[in-house]
Amino acid sequence: MHEEVRRRLENASLEVLGPFSGPGPSVAEAFRRVMHVEAKPAEKIPCDTPDIADKINEAWDARARNSGVLGEDGTFLVAGSLKYGWVRVRLTMESCLHSMHDSDGDLLFIARSLSGHRVCAVSREGSEYWILEEEFLPGGS
Repeated sequence: MHEEVRRRLENASLEVLGPFSGPGPSVAEAFRRVMHVEAKPAEKIPCDTPDIADKINEAWDARARNSGVLGEDGTFLVAGSLKYGWVRVRLTMESCLHSMHDSDGDLLFIARSLSGHRVCAVSREGSEYWILEEEFLPGGS
């Protein structure tokens, strides 16, 4: 695994378990399905919300748990990058998705269930953070 990818995940206090090369939609396919012009967010959080990092973590965690993206032990797949694919990680008590924002303040975090059936992402869109969800049907998209 590329050291920059590992460092970014560890900086968000995610426990990095290693690369994932199993079945299911690729990072590119997940990205195409959740990040497009007509995407409708499941939830919007204004960027100027007090305690924005906590709000993003809470909103994403609730949606990811309810949709089955998070395993019972807190494991899931996260997009390391389009080039490096999925990385298996586990949430910790200190995990902070907001700390994965780029230098320009944008945040893009795409997570997938181990089975590949659900994706739950966070993206900054203008003055809001969006929580996006997508379902992948078995044997197709």
